[in-house]
Amino acid sequence: MKSIGVTDLRQRTAEILDELHRSDEPFVILQRSRRSAYLVDAVRYDAERDELRAARRQLFLREVRESEAEYAAGQAKPYEDMEALLDDLRR
Repeated sequence: MKSIGVTDLRQRTAEILDELHRSDEPFVILQRSRRSAYLVDAVRYDAERDELRAARRQLFLREVRESEAEYAAGQAKPYEDMEALLDDLRR
């Protein structure tokens, strides 16, 4: 990952954006020598966001199927109220 200071980014914005699109490698923006933000090509960001969304959906659906299987097998744990369920989920 490439890094660039805020001042350098201000002075070379168009050049940095061109390089970002050509290389598809993100930049870390440094402010006072500390990571402040990341600069990522918009197409790459959208693709990775969509991929993450799909992975989260698959995980959710897998967990639902597992819960349904536990319930069907009589292995579901009964809860007295919603707070008890939430407490268990937080663990």
